[in-house]
Amino acid sequence: MNWQRVLAQLLSSYLLIWAPGTFAVEFLMVLPSIGVRGPGAWIELAVHGIVAMTCAAGGRMLRIGTPAGPAVAAAGVAARAVIGVQSLFWTALPRDVAPGTHLPIALLTCANAVFWLMVIRSINRSGSDRG
Repeated sequence: MNWQRVLAQLLSSYLLIWAPGTFAVEFLMVLPSIGVRGPGAWIELAVHGIVAMTCAAGGRMLRIGTPAGPAVAAAGVAARAVIGVQSLFWTALPRDVAPGTHLPIALLTCANAVFWLMVIRSINRSGSDRG
């Protein structure tokens, strides 16, 4: 098994399991107090849900090998990075982030996204070499 296949499977699992799972935890944490958080929280939670669905779709599409899989996965990875950084600096939802760690976490979030986008790019290149 080559390294690209292993990384594609890891990415697929990340998008299919981790991203929706973290949204589910966020949803369950917010649910008791969503009424007092205002419309901004509802909108933010809805956007996070849409991103989780995009990630799950991209992960599934990568898993079954559809031609559009890498594009949807890339959209999911990018959107997940955007909401990750957004949640650190502006949010109506509860976040438990220690003071002074916002910037390092944001940098790690961006580095994670860049890594997965590079994996997707290599998957695209190897797929186009075969076809």
